[in-house]
Amino acid sequence: MKTLAVVIGNNNYYGDAKLDNAINDANGMADVFTKLGYDVLFGQDTKIEDCTDILFKFENQLPKYDASIFYFAGHGFQLDGENYLAAVDCQVASPNKYHCSKTCITLTDVLGILKKNSNKMNIVIIDACRKSFERGGDSSFTPIQAPKGTLIAFSTSPNEGAMDKGIEGHSIYTGSLLKYIGREWISVEELFKKVRKTVYNLSEGKQTTWEHTSLIGDFYFNTGQMIYSVEIPYDETVVKDVNYKDKGDKFSKIILEIKSLNWDRQNPAIDEALAIAPNKLDKNQLFILGRNLLQAGGYSHRATDFFKSLKEALPRYSDREENHLLNGILYEIYFNRNGEFRKDNLKKHYFEEVMVLRKDPQYSKSFGFIQNLLEPYKNLLYIPSEKNNIFDVDVLATSEKSKDFFSGEHTYQVISAIKVNNRDVIEDIRRYNIHNSNHLNLQEVLANYLNAPLELIQINSNIELNNIALIPTKGNSEHEY
Repeated sequence: MKTLAVVIGNNNYYGDAKLDNAINDANGMADVFTKLGYDVLFGQDTKIEDCTDILFKFENQLPKYDASIFYFAGHGFQLDGENYLAAVDCQVASPNKYHCSKTCITLTDVLGILKKNSNKMNIVIIDACRKSFERGGDSSFTPIQAPKGTLIAFSTSPNEGAMDKGIEGHSIYTGSLLKYIGREWISVEELFKKVRKTVYNLSEGKQTTWEHTSLIGDFYFNTGQMIYSVEIPYDETVVKDVNYKDKGDKFSKIILEIKSLNWDRQNPAIDEALAIAPNKLDKNQLFILGRNLLQAGGYSHRATDFFKSLKEALPRYSDREENHLLNGILYEIYFNRNGEFRKDNLKKHYFEEVMVLRKDPQYSKSFGFIQNLLEPYKNLLYIPSEKNNIFDVDVLATSEKSKDFFSGEHTYQVISAIKVNNRDVIEDIRRYNIHNSNHLNLQEVLANYLNAPLELIQINSNIELNNIALIPTKGNSEHEY
């Protein structure tokens, strides 16, 4: 789900109204949103002109997205029926509605943008003080109603205070939120319930979070797309090889030739690279060579030859149970040129040839290396292992007959559910062309979808699958056959 997040954190208010942790809170939220793959509009210690500029960008960009999140940490209060989120040039100590209208964002403005985009999932999170000078006090926001398709979350219930200090340099609310928001497949409602429990316990019952929702569909912050920064034993220049440059040596020139995507240049460069004795290359050179061999696999026949004879070609690159070339190949499958997890776009050519090596003891360190990197994605992704961790896929289908104009009557096995680990993935499988396919074709599609070797896909179906169709989507009265 393509998501746009607005994140604002304000500390540097006038005089005694300064806060300690709002910017830390905003940075923490912006960081996790970035790791989740969201696009972020960020502001800290924002003056009112900065705030209005962010709102303008938010309003204009939101139609391009499926969901939005608006997060604010700082001073907030209500006057004459309006809810205000204070920019740093607001005189928080003695606010009046005329001053606030010129120095604050109103919640009405934010919700007005969301009302225009009620066909999207919209989340508003306000970690704001309840009176001037501190995030602890007695004043509350004016009661509000969430527009259609929106959830509004406050750090406190009406008439309660909110603590600026709390957890690891964050407010008690945002600190609690950060403990849960990266977890996979927690619905937004369940997540805020967990936050409410933690905030209530850590504040000894003094602070209770509050939400109002009109969400119709389900929203999950993390569906397995989280990007983690993991320490790996290679230089950044080869981990994020988008910026790999000519270092003036023969080897770097060879790598740049392989990167050219021109097979007339790639083939001789690969011949040169493979002719170099492995003990003449350091671990970073071997790692980036492995990456680029896989990159070239779709273009160069020299790279193709290498992977077709991988079992014979690879052992010479092993040194004391380490194989940095294989580490590079494995890394390239799962991570892109920016060192980011490829999500739904793994590099799959020669996947089966590489994965068969997982059972070979001489490569156990290499598969241990990639297992560690992929640990954050274990609930979404097959992690290559020497063990045969079978994916049991339960398929529910019915046999139905259909006639067409040209070739008469056909019998289809109309699939209504495809369950993996008790999760129905049929909507994801619709994007693959499985019409008229059979058991083996479905097995191949599931292997591709689950990023797993074909041999690990076990389909359990209530009927034999020879001529598959899918049950229609909602609103479509005809079967997809």
